[in-house]
Order: sequence, then C-alpha cells, then structure tokens
Amino acid sequence: MELEELKKSWNAFDKQISRASLTDEKQVERLIAAYKAKAGKDLDRIKKIQYVSIITGVALLVVLVGIWLCLPSSMPLRHMSGKLAILLGFIAISVLVGLWWDWKTYRWNKATRIDEMSVAEVNRRMVTFSRWTRNEVIAISVWVLIFNALDYWVMGYYLAPAASQAVIVGVFLVVDAAIIYLFYKKLMFKNIRQIRKDMQDLKDLCTE
Repeated sequence: MELEELKKSWNAFDKQISRASLTDEKQVERLIAAYKAKAGKDLDRIKKIQYVSIITGVALLVVLVGIWLCLPSSMPLRHMSGKLAILLGFIAISVLVGLWWDWKTYRWNKATRIDEMSVAEVNRRMVTFSRWTRNEVIAISVWVLIFNALDYWVMGYYLAPAASQAVIVGVFLVVDAAIIYLFYKKLMFKNIRQIRKDMQDLKDLCTE
C-alpha cells in the first residue's frame, strides 16, 4: 500500500517537473523570439534610412544633371558658370560614390537575417557594419570640409571682411557638426548599439 502511494506521489511529482520544464522552455522560446523581433525592428529602421538615402541620392543626381544642362544658358550666372560647373561636378561625383556605398551597405543589412542566422553571425555582421559606419563618418567629415571650401570659393565669401568670414566659417562648422552628430549618433549608432545589446542578451539567455 505504501509502495503504491509512493509510486503515485512520484508520478505526480514527475508530472509537475515535466510541466515546469516545458513552461521554462516555452518562456525561453518567447524571450528569444522577442529579442529577435526587437533587433529586427532596429535593423529595419537602419534599412529604411539607407533606402531613403538612396532615393534622395538618385533624385539629387537628376536635379544636378538638369542644372548642369541649364547652366550655360543662364545669363545672370555666366560669370560664375566655370566655378559652378566645378562645384556641381564635385557634388555629382560625391553623389555617385555615396549611392554606391549606400547600396553596398543596404544590401549587407538586407542580407542580415536575424531570425535565421546564429547570434554569433549577426554579431559579426553588425560589428562589420559598425566599423563601416565609423569610416563613413570620417569620410563625410572630410567631404564636408572640402565642400565648404569649394562653396566658399564659388560664392566669393573670401572677398568679405575678416569678421564676416569668421562668422560664415563658424556657422558652417557648427551646423555641419550638429547635423553629422545628430544623424549618426541618434539614428545609426543608436540602432546598431541596440541590436548588438539584444544579441548579447540573447547569447547570455541561450547559454544559461
């Protein structure tokens, strides 16, 4: 009799353990799915930014071609046409390079399948993209300095009084630095850091 009761108690305990294990497994699965979904949304934000950048670049290229074609017949700007042609050429080449770069990084992120790839693979790809983005910030900063110098020359700001030139240069530097900082800090790197954090949390969860 005692043996039968012991068997019943053991079977009941075993069922409770099985249910608890099953519940834990389902909870872990839900957490994994939640982390992946959150990281996927952050990556989608980055891809949307890159997609908008590509569309904007194409539109800008079309506008530049139109301006280039109309430039020789624009009488009021004839005395500046040579300088403007140089500036427009610089911008056009920059846009083409930017389009190539945006397309490359967009395809890289589009090929990053958070829901299918391992945590290590996603981490590796995001580390690579983070490094590319840092290099992009450096390249953009150098480009802005060159563009401002060309614009300064084309618009004849160098003929203005020294005080006015100092104000112009100061405004250029502050505005450009603010735009670069806000765009990359608040949009790009914020999402990259969040994805890597989610992947690290996911890695810790899977190893527990």
